[in-house]
Amino acid sequence: MKKTMWVFLLMTMCSAISFSLSAQNQTQDKIELSRLGGTTRGAMAINNIGGPVAEPIVEAYNSESIISISVQNYRGGAWVEIVGPREVRQSYIEVYDMGFGVANLSGLRAGTYTIRITLGSEVFTGTFKIASYGR
Repeated sequence: MKKTMWVFLLMTMCSAISFSLSAQNQTQDKIELSRLGGTTRGAMAINNIGGPVAEPIVEAYNSESIISISVQNYRGGAWVEIVGPREVRQSYIEVYDMGFGVANLSGLRAGTYTIRITLGSEVFTGTFKIASYGR
């Protein structure tokens, strides 16, 4: 009886561990973005009242079927363009100091894509790959 109980307990623990590992989020790859004419992180600027204004921080992550975009220290609209060999996807994010958006990649063919995030007059660009699965 004790042996059966230990085997049952061990099987329950193994199934719980395997379920928790399979339920974890897929890995995400950070897309290296560069600002046209500079870097993605800058020094503090001075606004028209004389107080400091932080430069916008833009980050993008590639998960299997989506691109997650994070924008900080910015107010206004953010245009997101994903340009590939034969396809273009566009989306718009409204940002109030901090914003988060998701661009769907389903249906895009395998290949190298360029992401362009436009905040007013500032443009951030980076590249990422969509791998081919199957065949």
